[in-house]
Amino acid sequence: MAIATVKKDGEGRPTRAKYCIVALGNLDPHPWTKQDFFAPVLSQMELHLLTAIAVHLNVIPKSGDVSQASVQSFFPKNETYICKPPPGCPITPPNSYWKLLKTLYGLKRSPIHWFKMAKKILIDMGFTQSVHSPCIFLGTLIPNQPPLYLGLYVDDFIFFSKSKAIEEKFK
Repeated sequence: MAIATVKKDGEGRPTRAKYCIVALGNLDPHPWTKQDFFAPVLSQMELHLLTAIAVHLNVIPKSGDVSQASVQSFFPKNETYICKPPPGCPITPPNSYWKLLKTLYGLKRSPIHWFKMAKKILIDMGFTQSVHSPCIFLGTLIPNQPPLYLGLYVDDFIFFSKSKAIEEKFK
């Protein structure tokens, strides 16, 4: 399935078109359990905790968003998806199918694949995942500098540090 949207400026004039291919998760043939596709998200209480830490440190939290997060992660070798391309796709021959290499928005396991990939990237950058809250990470990006706190909510995140240099390095 394909979804097209038109982005408009403040006066309602079209500025760009956005086209996204999505999968219909309700047609997923795999017998996944909730445990197979559940991805943790930052809770309201965890967000309050991070906000309290930022207030205590007297810093302003910053936020960010990962563009097209649902299509950033690859499928594990033991997981295969075959799907029909969107009707009228100009680059696909008639009566053909696609073998997906990356996850798509709408597939049941896309969120967990994205979370695992994001977690690996953060750990490779030097972050440590909280033992009690899987969406809170703490990292020392520059030795002998204050840590950077990060909260991950699907493809959005909040981050802050007492050091502006650390925040700039993270950006």
